Amino acid sequence: MPPYIARKRQQSSSPSPPDRPTPKKRPKKSTLFDAADERPAGSLKANESFVNGLIGSDSDTSLSDVSAGDFEDVMPQHVAKNPKLDHRDEDDEDIDWEDAVHGGQTDGTPSTAVQPSGDLELTLDKNTSIGSFTNPHNQKKGPSKIERYIRVVTHCMHVQFLLFHNSMRSRWACDSKVQKILLEQLNPTIKQVVETWRLASGLSPEKSGAGLQESSKQARGKRSEGRKGEDVRSQRDWGKPAERQEKGAANMSHGDPVYRLLKTLAAYWRKRFTITAPCLRKQGYKPLARLEEEIASFKNDKHDSVEHGERIKTIGEFRDCARRCEGSRDVGAQLFIALLRGLGLEARLVASLQPLGFGWNKNEEASPKQKRNSTKRQAEQLNVIDRDSDISIDSPVTKHEIQNSKQPGKIPKGNPNGRKYDAVNGSKTIPIDLSDSSGSELTPAGDNDDDDESVIDVTPSSSLKKPNMPFDRDMVFPTYWAEVVSPVTHEVYPVDPFILNPAIATKPEHLAAFEPRGAKADKAKQVFAYVIAYSPDGTAKDVTTRYVKKHMWPGRTKGVRLPVEKVPVYNSKGKIRHHEDYDWFKSVMSGYIRPDNMRTAVDDIEEAKDLKPLKPEKRESSKAIEGTLQFYKTSAEFVLERHLRREEAIIPGAQPVKYFATGKGENAKQEPVFLRKDVMVCRTGESWHKEGRQIRPKERPMKMVPIRAVTLTRKREVEEAERDGGEKLKQGLYAWDQTDWIIPPPIVNGVIPKNAYGNMDCFVPTMVPEGAAHIPLRSTKKICKRLGIDFAEAVTGFEFGKQRAVPVITGVVVAKENEERVIEEWEKDEEERRIKEEGKREKAALAMWKKLITGLRIVERVRDEYGEEGGEVREEINPFTNRNRKMKAHSDGQGTNKDKTADTAGLDNDDMAGGFLADDSDTGGG
Repeated sequence: MPPYIARKRQQSSSPSPPDRPTPKKRPKKSTLFDAADERPAGSLKANESFVNGLIGSDSDTSLSDVSAGDFEDVMPQHVAKNPKLDHRDEDDEDIDWEDAVHGGQTDGTPSTAVQPSGDLELTLDKNTSIGSFTNPHNQKKGPSKIERYIRVVTHCMHVQFLLFHNSMRSRWACDSKVQKILLEQLNPTIKQVVETWRLASGLSPEKSGAGLQESSKQARGKRSEGRKGEDVRSQRDWGKPAERQEKGAANMSHGDPVYRLLKTLAAYWRKRFTITAPCLRKQGYKPLARLEEEIASFKNDKHDSVEHGERIKTIGEFRDCARRCEGSRDVGAQLFIALLRGLGLEARLVASLQPLGFGWNKNEEASPKQKRNSTKRQAEQLNVIDRDSDISIDSPVTKHEIQNSKQPGKIPKGNPNGRKYDAVNGSKTIPIDLSDSSGSELTPAGDNDDDDESVIDVTPSSSLKKPNMPFDRDMVFPTYWAEVVSPVTHEVYPVDPFILNPAIATKPEHLAAFEPRGAKADKAKQVFAYVIAYSPDGTAKDVTTRYVKKHMWPGRTKGVRLPVEKVPVYNSKGKIRHHEDYDWFKSVMSGYIRPDNMRTAVDDIEEAKDLKPLKPEKRESSKAIEGTLQFYKTSAEFVLERHLRREEAIIPGAQPVKYFATGKGENAKQEPVFLRKDVMVCRTGESWHKEGRQIRPKERPMKMVPIRAVTLTRKREVEEAERDGGEKLKQGLYAWDQTDWIIPPPIVNGVIPKNAYGNMDCFVPTMVPEGAAHIPLRSTKKICKRLGIDFAEAVTGFEFGKQRAVPVITGVVVAKENEERVIEEWEKDEEERRIKEEGKREKAALAMWKKLITGLRIVERVRDEYGEEGGEVREEINPFTNRNRKMKAHSDGQGTNKDKTADTAGLDNDDMAGGFLADDSDTGGG
């Protein structure tokens, strides 16, 4: 029952003093909204009788589901005197609560307030969402790391389940019995079109079925009976005696022959197959209570396709669907592929997987559960047989009748029921006209003998066909379709016989129609993530690139397909060496792809054209007009001096190639234009010093630039100099040709030269003086001090941070004669350090063992003093024993408790004292 909601009291009022009269208010003028909201006169019984009259025993309207108890008591008309009391809308802001409280008084006396019943009714809805496992109360916070991981794993599992499911359906489509059932249902007209395609494709007649050959011979015999008296030479095209000069060659004069065949079969199958069940679709994440209810209903209740979805357990049920030509839209596409494979075409089963997502947007949550009555009622209303179609489907309709039907108010002769029809879409009794008035190139050779042969009858052989059920009308994009490989051109033609128009995709804009997009796709939860094509040989491939817009990734797959991850690769020291790309879906598809030794020409053509992802085209920047300032700024060949960087300068002696005029009149001037190759890089003296070079004497700088101070100390020096001098300080930049290598003088008597900071700059090996050696080992400074050897710490660079420059010291510089001595001493120190570290680790390990042994001794002592003897007690005390074994031992030991009690009954009381000593008075017996 619905939850009880307290309403505003309108029929009672609070007691008020009798001496205070109620102020009279002018009645409100009635409006159109008041008349619409006015309650009908009459009592509750009259309303109930009126409702009972509407709902009869054989009524199927929605009122039959409403009970009389659901109606609210209606106040009689004579009670509601105040017009404001007629409005019971809780959200109405115009209600005067003071008037509403006193409005129920009729004689000025206070009315008695309605006493509450004392019972509080609460209705708890189990289907409300409880959030998730880690956030059961739906708190306003983002998803946790565990929740994200759960959804990713769920998505991966669902994708693999769908891959295997579609692989099994593709294998069922290769079943010979299924193909035989579908081929036997073809009418003679379709069989004739199939044989025409085989002849135009240059295929041998032996490959076609015996049934197709016999029916085509009968059709040709009936057609030639009326032409026996006709002269062969008077025929418009090649006559009967004419034969094909080159046997086995395809007739490509009117395009690919397979196109017309696929167009005919798609139209035939759309009218032949009946949709009677819902297809696979994405539903989203549901609340736990709803999931439990649906799982229990799926396991225990009788199977219902509307509630539980379509269920085809075995290939036998799949054959029954082929025999009846009924099922879901997915089964219809799969049976259509089985029909194509039965005709000898290489047809792939293409599935756009609709798995549960791994995101947290609104589209990933399941829609609220809808009432099933409306859907079931629509299905029952449409589950009737159309008995108005009494025309024989074997009688062809000529082009003249179709042309006459295009005129308004004109009915063709072959339509005795007087129904109008469309020559393009056809009807239940009129076949679809596949001809082209302009002489389309899609018409194969041999079909131009008569105008009547251009109309192909694709109406099914059954005259009484059930209409399609109202399932999946909101899914306007296909989930399953076919890809047919042309045996002549090796081109791949996607075919959808149910939804898209045109059914065959031959252009890029047709391929884009398979990609779900727009509000309708979002409402139906249709996603575009993984598009897989299953071949007849059991292999599969990812063809998502073919249907992505402009073949550019990620397209519509962003957010619904697991992206390629960057996996770090570490070295032996634990640092990241580089990153490698890891594609999860590619690793999953490795078990389905075709081996290299089984590849065909179609695979190479596809990967070179449709399955080759394209990169987005780079927008070409608008090229500046030659001779303008913007042109010289972006030019890679010419440069102006104003566009040079801080560290760039023109080579001395370079001649300008032309001049650039700027300004007008008196302000006009000419700027020289140099070649870009005449520009050289310059550095300061400090920068060259860090590269092991020094400025030559008497060299003039190439250019002067302001000083760029980095450290705090340097900034203070520059500010003080600017205050003293009154102008900004500048420093010179020098080119490579103005510098030489820094070669210090050799050492004398083993004394190492040092700078003002007590160390030596060793940025490059050439900066080490002759007779000295650089030892890049740690802790060598202490060794040199202990041995009394002259040394200098080696500075190999600087680290800048927090406006400070910290030197990087790597080892020491000593005289060559002391190098081996320092290294030997360093090896001894390293050995001692290693022994000390091993001793520390050994001491820690012994401490842990001591702790463990002490604990075991304590357990043993407690068990000996207070525990019982026996293996069962030890197993119960042992914390590493399996809990199930403990329970089993405990249950087995309950039966032996009585025996143990009898055995211990004769022991002394002291032994049974529980570990406590008895008093002397007890032991003395007195």
